[in-house]
Amino acid sequence: ANAFITALAPSAAGVHTGQSSFSTAGTLDLHLTDVEADAHTAINNLAAGGFTNLKEGIDLAADEMDDLHVHERPLVKDVMVIITDGAPNRPLPSTTADDVAAASADAARAEGIEIFVVGVGVSPATTIYLENEIADSPAHYFDAADFGDLEQILIDLAGCPDE
Repeated sequence: ANAFITALAPSAAGVHTGQSSFSTAGTLDLHLTDVEADAHTAINNLAAGGFTNLKEGIDLAADEMDDLHVHERPLVKDVMVIITDGAPNRPLPSTTADDVAAASADAARAEGIEIFVVGVGVSPATTIYLENEIADSPAHYFDAADFGDLEQILIDLAGCPDE
């Protein structure tokens, strides 16, 4: 993820980055910023563990990109990159966690946010779900066998021209 931020090269007039994370609950770890060092600090402070509350992660990121939000730049395209190693199982009841996460992704898309997803070591069924329910399309989904594959996928994604 640090290589991704470096490849994005945040700047005052260019790319701004932010970070939400999700495990048992979602958190907003970094407001949209052009300060690359702050993005690296937020990444380095991530801790793995807990459940997968994808809905809260999406909602927090989408709220941060809301055109009325102080950190948002309304004339700049909004892009969300989701990295997950599992299927949603929170909020409770876990049997509907995938449905509420998909509804959050749909709401973000309705607000004009483009969503890319990287699944890391996920099952085939989770891949299908992430491709079809969370990512904008199967072309917006990338599969990483493990976290070792993640860096190159993110660097390639950072270099994608606007569609």
